[in-house]
Amino acid sequence: MISQHLNERFVNLFLYNPIIDEEEGVATFLLYNLSGQICGYQQYRPSAGKEKKNHPREGRYFTYRTSGKVAVFGLEVFNRNGPLFVTEGIFDCVRIHNLGFAAIATLSNDPKHISSWLNTLGRKTVAVCDPGASGDRIKKYTNYYIKPNINKDLGDMTNKEVEEVLKDYLK
Repeated sequence: MISQHLNERFVNLFLYNPIIDEEEGVATFLLYNLSGQICGYQQYRPSAGKEKKNHPREGRYFTYRTSGKVAVFGLEVFNRNGPLFVTEGIFDCVRIHNLGFAAIATLSNDPKHISSWLNTLGRKTVAVCDPGASGDRIKKYTNYYIKPNINKDLGDMTNKEVEEVLKDYLK
């Protein structure tokens, strides 16, 4: 059951309001720009393997963005206080939101499409890098970065592990 799975991954279904298809086992998260326009979506199919990258029916994740639009996940709870954490994935972003902080998910480890937007914010931006070399790409678009000492994405960590990773910025 996809709703139960999302709850186990700490996703507040009322806050993010994903479109859920229990029969297909798919959750669709809408992506927005700063004007509040829907600019795309990401489908999440947890039963699918990771080998089918960005395939709409067979991949674990499928992301669609309208051409030329800045589209990110996380603007539902965007606030202008404190640092803006920049993550690669939705579940990493959700974990930061659950601690009460602003975060967006770029849905890519190379957020070149939002680099100008990040530069105009006038606030501290902190990339939270996924494990591995590909996770390091996101850090060149922010003022600071965090590379967790454990080989897990934020979305797969316990609450205690997430707080430990972010401790220097949660003060």
